Amino acid sequence: MGAATNRPHEMPLLVVGYDRHPAAQSALRTAAELADRLRARLLVLHVVDLEDYPIDPDAADWEAWAERAVSAERASAEELLAVHRLPWSFQVTHGEPARQVLEVAARHDALMIVIGAARREWGVHLLTYSVAKHLTRHADRPVLLVPEHHPR
Repeated sequence: MGAATNRPHEMPLLVVGYDRHPAAQSALRTAAELADRLRARLLVLHVVDLEDYPIDPDAADWEAWAERAVSAERASAEELLAVHRLPWSFQVTHGEPARQVLEVAARHDALMIVIGAARREWGVHLLTYSVAKHLTRHADRPVLLVPEHHPR
């Protein structure tokens, strides 16, 4: 019988990958419901990527654009979580999304990783698919993939 990974006086933690896509919103709603049932806390993780910046890299407000995009995502997460009474935090990182999710989950000894699973299509959803594929192959903890059109 193995030892518990979380100390008894600490609440378990679920790491949720979050961005502006519907699959991520479904994942956050599902993770919040799980956290309520497990008496866990959430770490909502946004990995800054090219979608957070304007198309023109020479735009004068390049960094301000990204800051506004990240602020909007935090506000969106806050709105989705308003109906839940659970502790949560929002963290922003930079880098390769799958690697960042794995590193944050390991650093915080997360019980589980929750991400949205968009349909496999070209474009943005292809990136989401590759992140999910990488996580399910390399994670050292459970990964829950939530369908984009999850009814919750």
